Amino acid sequence: MARSEDIKTPLCRLAFTNDLFEPRANDKGVKKWGCTLLFPKTTDFAALRSAVLEAAEKEWGSKAVDWLNNGTIKSPFLDGDGPQGVSKKTGERNAGFADHTFLRVSSGEDYRPKLVDRKVLPITSKDGPLYSGCYGYAVINFWTWEDPKNGKGVSANISMVQVAKDGERLGGGGGVDVDKWA
Repeated sequence: MARSEDIKTPLCRLAFTNDLFEPRANDKGVKKWGCTLLFPKTTDFAALRSAVLEAAEKEWGSKAVDWLNNGTIKSPFLDGDGPQGVSKKTGERNAGFADHTFLRVSSGEDYRPKLVDRKVLPITSKDGPLYSGCYGYAVINFWTWEDPKNGKGVSANISMVQVAKDGERLGGGGGVDVDKWA
């Protein structure tokens, strides 16, 4: 397994942020911290793509370029307008995913990402400024993997999130309007 250097992402919108406060077990029972980073399709991905290539070339050599281009190596960049942007539970497109490219980022249970606000003060509660729909930056790195069932790929680790500005909340969570119903 090879890994790129850490890199700060361009400004992105955060989704599925609950997993930054409580690690979630995957289908194999392994707990991970994580979230999804949403980028407008107009984002300049040159630095991020370079980091993906760095990891892939360390692992598979010069053939990694062709393999990434022809899909032999699964890319961490996913299309919000494609099948990956659709909820497996509801069959509906995930809120905020249309017209975006996204990265699913995670880290192992023992490596909780640092969460900080605009002033670089720690965020410790999901009641704070970090929520699905806010905007921020992340520090990530890319790593390679091989699996007999799923082939070869590059995925992203996350080590830090900094909230930059508010945004409309994604996926509900706002509750009911008490004044309307009380």
